[in-house]
Amino acid sequence: MDAATGEMMIPKSTLKALIEVTGQPELNVAVLVMLRDAIEHRLEKIQVALRAYEEKYGMTFGEFEAAGKRGELPDRFSQEVEEDYFEWDSLVTRQRKLEEILQWLA
Repeated sequence: MDAATGEMMIPKSTLKALIEVTGQPELNVAVLVMLRDAIEHRLEKIQVALRAYEEKYGMTFGEFEAAGKRGELPDRFSQEVEEDYFEWDSLVTRQRKLEEILQWLA
């Protein structure tokens, strides 16, 4: 970053790559396109992981959480179930945050 102007300095090779990958000649547009693509890619990866948990437990995270609170999950205090809960919760939280960011960029 240029301390005097507050502008970010981008190496020419990075700028060229952004333009080539996105097909957008304007830096601001190219960065926005890349950012959206990166977020959408992360959301796809999160969706795959969420589906794996849904298949494993036969329910959505909300249903899983509610069943746990009602004491209806077998082995709910096992290390595996607790680790799955925390990872699943983290994925759902991250998904919501990334979807929110995509809305800002729309």
